[in-house]
Amino acid sequence: MNITNKDFEKLIIEAKRKKKKTTINLGGNLFAIVRPRSDKISFTIRVRTKSKDTMRTIGSFPNITLSYAREKALIEQKLIKKELEVEDLKNIAPILRDAFDEWYTVKVKQYKVGSTRPKNLMTIMRTTIEPSGLADLPITEINPRTISAKLADLDQTAGNKHNAVSTISSCLQFYYLKGMLPFNPIADLLKGRESPFKKPKTNGFKFIAPDELSEKFLKPLSSTAHVNRVFYLYLLLTGFRFGEARLAHWSWFDFKRDLIVIPADAIGANKTQTEYVKPMTKQINLLILNWKDFNYSDDSDFVFKSEYTKKALCEGTFREPIKALTSRELDLHGIRKVMRSWMSSQDIPVKIAELALQHDVRSSIEKVYDKYSYVEEIRQALQRWNDYVETQLPPEFLSLIKVKEESK
Repeated sequence: MNITNKDFEKLIIEAKRKKKKTTINLGGNLFAIVRPRSDKISFTIRVRTKSKDTMRTIGSFPNITLSYAREKALIEQKLIKKELEVEDLKNIAPILRDAFDEWYTVKVKQYKVGSTRPKNLMTIMRTTIEPSGLADLPITEINPRTISAKLADLDQTAGNKHNAVSTISSCLQFYYLKGMLPFNPIADLLKGRESPFKKPKTNGFKFIAPDELSEKFLKPLSSTAHVNRVFYLYLLLTGFRFGEARLAHWSWFDFKRDLIVIPADAIGANKTQTEYVKPMTKQINLLILNWKDFNYSDDSDFVFKSEYTKKALCEGTFREPIKALTSRELDLHGIRKVMRSWMSSQDIPVKIAELALQHDVRSSIEKVYDKYSYVEEIRQALQRWNDYVETQLPPEFLSLIKVKEESK
């Protein structure tokens, strides 16, 4: 329908002659309302949603012209429709607890088998989100103000609150992408220095000086089982993370090239999800070969295998002796800090020292253009570190890397 200004004026005259309220359809859900007792002609737009059919006035003639009314109608219709859709959502929106359950069901399928992340998410819901009262609110009522109000009086750590907000934000983002929310209202709540829920800084893992390794860590553990001593020394020599070491597979060791190759899909042992290579030194090689002669079996590929099952030994096997026998000034992940600090004292290049710990500090540009592996440079840095570690070893640990050599 294409009504000109002249046509519009004629229609108004005809409507007034009728002496009753008349609606003129101007096309595009734009209407003119003529009332017999009023000189003003109201421009009205119709906005439809799934549950509503609403008329809204946007101005009157001759204060605004027909052409301007049409331009304004295009803008106003979008804004009003969005407003009405939000109202619709409020009537059908699930409470956060139910929304979390649906989101969790989808989210859990994205994690690798054996990942602890799903359990962590459920813990966050049970211990922080539910006690705060946020779980009982419709998702359309979740915003920065309600988040702050509900979490303010909750007697929990800043880290717990940060994790709760992060989890809720991911859940709301899921519903935004489904089209059930017009936007994620707390998407930026964790960003910026002024965020009340920013991730708290940590002092990091426990640390002792490299020259204290023998007295404070190794000697107290000298009486532990053979497998424990092999494991602790393996961590010291390689700088691996706990999971990377505990879940090591024999198939990862390439003794011809003296490399340890951890696949990208190594469950629980590769957080980067990309293959990475650790060069072996003479000490690492001797330790693993000696252990293989002592403990290798064909029924499992795990290096540190349980005596009764085909699975890897549990975490407690290695953590509990440290709690019971040492002063706890150093934990297993803190070994990496000792190694990195020693490398700094030896003027080993920062990039090599970081790569030795599987920290890729290269810029995004370097990662695109620098395809060099740095394997031999890392091997040299590790060899220097391993030579130092050997000077710190008590006899019970030193024997683990000397037996094979002495038997030749």
